[in-house]
Amino acid sequence: MWFTIATVATLALSGCGTGAAGLAGPSPSAAPFPMFTDGLLTYERVEQPGGGYVSMAALFVGTLTFENGCLRVGGDPLIFPADLTTWDGTTLTVDGLEYQVGDRMAAGGGQLHDVVLPAEVREHCGEHAPVLVGGVDAEVPDPLVAPDLPPDEAWGELPESPLAARRASVGAWVGDSFVIVGGWTDQPCLPTADCAYRESAQRDGASYDPYIDMWQRIATAPVPVSTYSSAVVGSDLYLLTYDVVDGGLQVGTDGQIVVSFLRYDSEADAWSVLPSPPSPGALVAAGDRVLAITGSDENVVGADAVFDPATQMWSALPDDPLGPSYDRGAAWLNGSLLLSAKRLVDNPDSAAPSLVRLASLDSTLTTWTELPESDITGLGPLAVAGLGVFPFYGTDSTGAAVRPGERPYEEAGIFNPDDQTWTAMPELPGGAPLNEYANGSAPQAVGDRVLIGVRFLVDPVTRAITELPQQPWTDRSEATVITGPDSILVWGGVTYDDDPAGANHSDGYLLGL
Repeated sequence: MWFTIATVATLALSGCGTGAAGLAGPSPSAAPFPMFTDGLLTYERVEQPGGGYVSMAALFVGTLTFENGCLRVGGDPLIFPADLTTWDGTTLTVDGLEYQVGDRMAAGGGQLHDVVLPAEVREHCGEHAPVLVGGVDAEVPDPLVAPDLPPDEAWGELPESPLAARRASVGAWVGDSFVIVGGWTDQPCLPTADCAYRESAQRDGASYDPYIDMWQRIATAPVPVSTYSSAVVGSDLYLLTYDVVDGGLQVGTDGQIVVSFLRYDSEADAWSVLPSPPSPGALVAAGDRVLAITGSDENVVGADAVFDPATQMWSALPDDPLGPSYDRGAAWLNGSLLLSAKRLVDNPDSAAPSLVRLASLDSTLTTWTELPESDITGLGPLAVAGLGVFPFYGTDSTGAAVRPGERPYEEAGIFNPDDQTWTAMPELPGGAPLNEYANGSAPQAVGDRVLIGVRFLVDPVTRAITELPQQPWTDRSEATVITGPDSILVWGGVTYDDDPAGANHSDGYLLGL
């Protein structure tokens, strides 16, 4: 993610080009535009009439990444001045300033909304509009933070939402707002009961901007939206969702749940219905692509696939080296796919615990590498601070599964892809009830930390643990929990305290970090 600071004056940078928004390209020259070498996009600067170069009217700030063979900042391709820029595969040097992948940088430039990059460049750099860079600034501004963001000492109650009370809505941080869509408004099912679905999920949604403390409705989704899986790529929210038929989930002739694949463009406030993946699975944002990773081979052997937004087509991923598996999960880590799974055998866990196994798929999505097996039994992973974090502590913070006469097997762990080693997750305060995979509060990344059970923030690098302030809401299930870059939002859900039959909620709370 990056942010843009618009300015009304010419930036004090060595720049080039022809203007700000709506640029058609740089000043004319005989060189091809852009030049693409070893993942670096460049162009030839041309001196303007009267001397010097024209600077752009915006400063783009983001993290330098190398994805799918292309250098990007904040997820977008940047086109640098050829005479000021070098890239040796490790270090990007622009006008004497050096950057490594993972560094934040500030570049003065303008986005070329009307320029379509050549096909061979788009194959590596994606479909986002490129940014023409005039120069870089050694001073990197801090991310924008509103002065009225609730402090980290207490949760702040949100203003009234435009949405009706509900539970199990889909939520995500998209662009610069929290987006909530869909969910269920019907009578909740008792916690101990197994109920048929009474009606379809909802299709309406809203966004909340924490920096101006304001809700606004978003466009209505074309189909009911339920919590199946979601992923965010740039300003687009991708969803897999299912519908209800005769009190149950709609199932196809192949025995799999019928799902719809949707995209919500937050900039245009518009929905699109896209081709569904070959097999339903967890969505994973992979640069400017979306992956669908199936969860298990137990009943049906599914096909993992990649969606290309440019062609709007799915392609099968190569078979992974882990073989038939269950508890499959994945994360996009340092420009490659980290896949976790447990070996599918008869009566798993009967003779010995089923341990997490790993494999990595390279940035081109063509070559698998099997990685060292773990000693953990949990679920995951999350990509946090360049590490593969498996943050499942269980339903309390003891974090270990013990068999008579055997050593305990930890449920949580941290995988370092650089040296392919495992370390344990830090211990939480003993006995703390978490239920992080129940009640709609699975672990999530918050910057370089992990949110556990909406109670703790865990730093996998420093191993520091921060306990969050006391929650002002009563214990509730199926609340929507969303992590932003500097805040956590909790909204909706169902409780059974005041009404034994269950009551849906529409209140929400925000914690600034």
